[in-house]
Amino acid sequence: MFIFFTYIIVLAVGFMMGTIYKQAFFHINVPKFDYKATRNIFWIIFLSAVSICSYLSFKTIDAFGQIGEAEERLYVFQEYEMMLTFTSNLAFIALVSLANLTSIASKNVRWILYGFVFVFYAGFTVVDNFLLADVMFEYKKLNQLWKGEFNLSALKGFLSLFICLALCIFNAFMIRYSLKAKQ
Repeated sequence: MFIFFTYIIVLAVGFMMGTIYKQAFFHINVPKFDYKATRNIFWIIFLSAVSICSYLSFKTIDAFGQIGEAEERLYVFQEYEMMLTFTSNLAFIALVSLANLTSIASKNVRWILYGFVFVFYAGFTVVDNFLLADVMFEYKKLNQLWKGEFNLSALKGFLSLFICLALCIFNAFMIRYSLKAKQ
């Protein structure tokens, strides 16, 4: 459910940043953002998010190598996986917002930043929905914890990739639209 709200927030951010910036020309004075500062903040957040999500991915897999009962290890695995999902979604929101701000500050859409946002989110979506879900599924089967449920994570993963790409393109075009309206 959190992923669904993430997509709604990113959609709203793109719509609001695009329309408010366009309308601000006529009604209020928009604060000026420094292009280099917003770009540097984007890269700091990007590298931090990649580091944190990589660490959480490692700890998620490492949970099965810990000492304890199979149910306890599965519980630890699921806790780390939830932290990974939360962190990647939170970073997705922050990175799209910063890509929008950087594009506004430079008065030109920075497609490369939206590309990096997509690559970041797509990478950890693949890790979460394909790699980690398969590992958990196999672990459950090996330890007799499988209760006959279906593994629909691949469908969820493909849907997440498509929605992420659509949201990145939507945000870029909303900013492009607002920048062209201001000229």
